[in-house]
Amino acid sequence: MNWQAAINLNRDALLRVLGTLLAIVTPHLSRQSRSAILRVLRPAESAARRLIVIAAKIYEKRSKSRLSDDKALPDFTKFARSTKTPVFKLFDPRKRLIEFQKPKQTSKFMPRISVIGVSNPLFYKTKPPRELTTKHLCRRLAALQEALNDLPKQAKRLARQLEKRKTASAGPRRVPPLRPGLPPGYRSNPAHEVDAHLKECHRLALYALEPLT
Repeated sequence: MNWQAAINLNRDALLRVLGTLLAIVTPHLSRQSRSAILRVLRPAESAARRLIVIAAKIYEKRSKSRLSDDKALPDFTKFARSTKTPVFKLFDPRKRLIEFQKPKQTSKFMPRISVIGVSNPLFYKTKPPRELTTKHLCRRLAALQEALNDLPKQAKRLARQLEKRKTASAGPRRVPPLRPGLPPGYRSNPAHEVDAHLKECHRLALYALEPLT
């Protein structure tokens, strides 16, 4: 398996997707625009996380063969790093188990009670859609860009964290980077090209994590 070619191919594709997202982000976004960006960003983050897992696995296997760190990972092009760039999350967010709660029987609408000739009828006024700032969204985009621009560094970060987790007590600090089941942002019916890249990266990551026979 040519891991370097596979990683480079998917990395370049994710960078193109990321470039499209960066081009359409504005200082203020409507809720609909923000949701549309997140529908692409979530699977892109999951795909990048799986590329990091693959690179970390290569690093681990080659480190056991006593190769130097410079040769332990595929040779990607590196870019200048900003000290203010947020850190990319290396572990999948876990699914939350929410208890079923009976919905409250409250109405958002005011009663339309009026007296002819005395008062005017009352109507519920809908609020216009609120614009959302993109600060948090831009930080996630920047973190993803930083991770894709230097996958070897992210792989070494993950390898260090996994090494620490080997001695951690049972609990959340022992969970693997990839959560069980389908990855975050996965869609059974692809709606964007990033969905195909996520599916491929997930398949490659599972294959890389298989024990050697």
